[in-house]
Amino acid sequence: MKEYSQRYEEFTKATIKLAEQIHNANKEKVAKAKYTLPQITLALRNIYKDPIFHEKFVSSKMSDNKWSSGFCAVASVIIYEMYGGEDVWELMAIRSKDWPRSPVVFLRDKATGINFGTTGEHFYPETIPYEIGRPVDTERIKTPNKEMFKNVLLFELNRLNNKSAK
Repeated sequence: MKEYSQRYEEFTKATIKLAEQIHNANKEKVAKAKYTLPQITLALRNIYKDPIFHEKFVSSKMSDNKWSSGFCAVASVIIYEMYGGEDVWELMAIRSKDWPRSPVVFLRDKATGINFGTTGEHFYPETIPYEIGRPVDTERIKTPNKEMFKNVLLFELNRLNNKSAK
């Protein structure tokens, strides 16, 4: 568990760095967004670690090494909606027939070509083969409980903002 926790935190830091690169490339396009991509990323990574949140949204107990498992689709759709939409992102998916550990849903930043997802460390030691992902219509992605998920995310974003304001 300790090893996974450390890997989780390392993945979080690396994902926030990617988020910063994407944010810097898209500042003009997302000038009206309420939150930056690094803020959204940190909040998501925080809530994935909550076992109650996990059970509520994935309908399974959180295992010791898969905290973010099951969140790729809903997280990607919410980031797409909260942070630039089609001006910034292309929604992508790796289908089950293309990779045995899929489906995997992620985003591709149009400005930089960076593939971005806030989940994925649970595939370790494998890396996600993003290059086999294909564009997918946002309407085809099933995201039950999306609004409840978004409300939890907004609560965490506000908590983090209040914490940093102190």
